[in-house]
Amino acid sequence: MKSNCFKRSGGLYPNALGSSCIGPALLKRTTLLLLLFAPALFATDQEKAERKALEQQAKTFIKEAKDLEKAGNFLAARKSYATSQSFVDTKQTAEAIKRIDVEIRKRIKDALHKARGLYDQGNFKAAADSLEQAVLQTGSSPMFSLNLGLCYQRLGDRALSLAHLDQAVMGIPDPKRKLKIRQLRTSIDTGEQFSGLKNEDLDRLNKINQLMERIGFEASLDEAQPALLSQSDVGSPALRNTVSPVTPDSRKPALRSVSLCQTLNALQGPLSLTPSMSFNLANCAELNDRPADAAKFLTRYLESSPKASDAERVRLRILRLKELAGFEDQKGAKVRSLYGSAARSLESREYGRALQDLQQAALASPDFAPTQWRLALMHEGMGNVELTRRHFGLYRQLEANATAQQEADLHLETLDAKRNKYDEEVGLASEILSDLFNRAMNLTFNGLEDRASQYKRRAKERARVAAKQKVRMVGGFTIPFAYAQQQLAEAGEHLASALVLFPLGAEANQLMGLVYLQANDGRSAMRSFDVVASQKLPVAFYAEMRGRNKDHAVKCELTRDRLRLIYLSSYDKKAKPLPPAKPAGEDGLGDLFIDPFTERQQDFESLTLETASIKKMETKNGHLLLKLAKEDLTLSPIYLPAPPPSDGPAARRFGNNYTRLFVRYPGMEESKLGNEGLTGYEKVKLGYDIANAAYGIAGSLNPIGAIGALQTFVQISREIHTVTKSLQISFAAWIRTIEDQQDLQSGNSFKPIPTEPTKLNFVEELK
Repeated sequence: MKSNCFKRSGGLYPNALGSSCIGPALLKRTTLLLLLFAPALFATDQEKAERKALEQQAKTFIKEAKDLEKAGNFLAARKSYATSQSFVDTKQTAEAIKRIDVEIRKRIKDALHKARGLYDQGNFKAAADSLEQAVLQTGSSPMFSLNLGLCYQRLGDRALSLAHLDQAVMGIPDPKRKLKIRQLRTSIDTGEQFSGLKNEDLDRLNKINQLMERIGFEASLDEAQPALLSQSDVGSPALRNTVSPVTPDSRKPALRSVSLCQTLNALQGPLSLTPSMSFNLANCAELNDRPADAAKFLTRYLESSPKASDAERVRLRILRLKELAGFEDQKGAKVRSLYGSAARSLESREYGRALQDLQQAALASPDFAPTQWRLALMHEGMGNVELTRRHFGLYRQLEANATAQQEADLHLETLDAKRNKYDEEVGLASEILSDLFNRAMNLTFNGLEDRASQYKRRAKERARVAAKQKVRMVGGFTIPFAYAQQQLAEAGEHLASALVLFPLGAEANQLMGLVYLQANDGRSAMRSFDVVASQKLPVAFYAEMRGRNKDHAVKCELTRDRLRLIYLSSYDKKAKPLPPAKPAGEDGLGDLFIDPFTERQQDFESLTLETASIKKMETKNGHLLLKLAKEDLTLSPIYLPAPPPSDGPAARRFGNNYTRLFVRYPGMEESKLGNEGLTGYEKVKLGYDIANAAYGIAGSLNPIGAIGALQTFVQISREIHTVTKSLQISFAAWIRTIEDQQDLQSGNSFKPIPTEPTKLNFVEELK
């Protein structure tokens, strides 16, 4: 063989290795192959470099976590381990987090046992101090909050006791236990307690308490509305799988509704004379255009419970009711009627309708100052700075009382600072959730190209789990559990801070609804989404859409009469995500949240379906099935922390959270919910013991705990105090403006009625 090959005009060429020769045709093919594979080789090198960089960042956090763990700072160590998972998720890291979780649970158990010993000895201060110290070491816990509430009640600090009980209620998932703590709160606050109730009286009070929890869902407040369900139906298994098909701000009556006020008014005898009953009857009277009766009931409430924690607010409320009752001409009758309608709408979370009622009241009597006050508070709650200033200004002009004018000045002085802080908190939460959803749907083209190697690793792991469990996974590319848990909780903290400033802020409620869905808490999500829908904005969630030539990651937007599916990506045959033809908003997520005061760009690549074109909508295990005239579509909601179950009761409960959104907002009343219990086939298949265990699976779908526990008096007070100090704003003034908001929106919340004697026994575990 020749060592040199030349004659380039038609002869042989040197091989790339210099040891042999190839002909022109072969060289052409070789060059073509090199051109084809060079990008792949380059991509492989780039991916290796990216992976190496990610691993290095993960190592930094792991080293930090190990040092913290050795020092006994388990909460901080857990956070650092979880943060490392955002770069590289390793088995060792997951095991370290599990190890820390075991240690934290052990410390919680030990702390409760120690505090109980002190409590039983009557050393309540030491018990409280022990629990407070445990909170710093292991984090907040509903059990700590409950027992701290008991300790501070024993120490005579009722305000702090009630605050901790509120925190415990928000953190405990079991509805029955929640109600017990709320009843305890009423007993502590008003001093009332029942003992030796007859069975029929106990049943009546239990049904009333259940109805209070369902206001705006299966319970109404209108005294004139007939009870379409008998009282015996309340709490029945059949009712648990229904949802009131009332779209917010529509005047269409619910198909399934029981009137709480009718039930309260029917109660006679000693049961109707207790402080909580007087308070609740006052609410119904005010809500149904009877301000004079409401004032009488509240006067009776103060006489029977003069030291109630809300006594000062109740006295102010009585003055306002008497002022309203004294407005006797035709205008007064109109205003009273509209006030009652607005109050009922607020209790039912139909905020848009409440605002309309107050605007009509202002037109009916332009010189009546209280209407301008209420309108100002409504717009302030929504974060509308311009209209807030306008209505507080009108109030100051109409109200001659100097003290009342100063009240308005407090709101005006803090308005800009609250708006700035609200925007900051919403922005921080948005950054966290944007990152999580981009990862979950593998949208690497949304500015996350450096994470490509991580996405591929997560996709492979997801495929491995799917093959092992022999199920088709739903919900995108899962994110490490601990990291998702940490990030969602942090987003929840930011949103809780935002919502205490502007509780009707559409942006914060849009995001909080998404967080609640990730906590598998559909009812709390709807409470947030009700605020969004009442401001004529779409209620939205994220999903994978599967159909004939329609495989996409989508943002699902629900409005009054339609469903819009905004394409965030399409998937090729290998499930690789490709960007849409038109950008899905500035954030690539179809606008994670929508500013209600700014015109929105609408030019998306999307599919819009009128509700009339959807022949059938149902929960199909962990998916949503939409039957159209010529094809079927499947929506698989994105669940960030883990692959949701694909069959069984837990999967159907998961899917039902989303199906209920279709019932409540576009009004798709015929949507079919999945059976949240075990079917006969499943019972036979699993056997009795395994079947019972299956009911507990749903608990694993709530990795965050109760997001609402973040929005407590204790934490919010600290947060606001820090902000006011940095902005040189009076802390007392800021708190007063928040209390005014609560007076309008939730200050008249019904009080659960105690059904047994007050027990202040320390609780080590919930049974």
